[in-house]
Amino acid sequence: MNLARGPLVVVHAVFATVVVISFSMHLRERESEVALVKQTAQQERQETVRLEHDIAQQEAVLDGLRRKDPYVVELVARERLKYATPGEIAPPPLPAIDKLRATDTK
Repeated sequence: MNLARGPLVVVHAVFATVVVISFSMHLRERESEVALVKQTAQQERQETVRLEHDIAQQEAVLDGLRRKDPYVVELVARERLKYATPGEIAPPPLPAIDKLRATDTK
């Protein structure tokens, strides 16, 4: 009886080893997939934050235009007409309301 169990134990041990190796390879593949998904989610989260910031800037400019704030009107006019006096330090550019931003989104 012991002689018959010896080869059976070896076969089971080999099978168990193959199963464990297979599971560990599958686990590594899943970990790399999860890492890729996390990276994509982080990039999309950053893009969302950037877009929300752009929207807030555009809403502020539109609100100033609706209230006919002379500073906002002048800022928009200078930006659109590319007007600056010699030696003037230019204000930061307006948010790109009419311009499409080149992104690598879906």
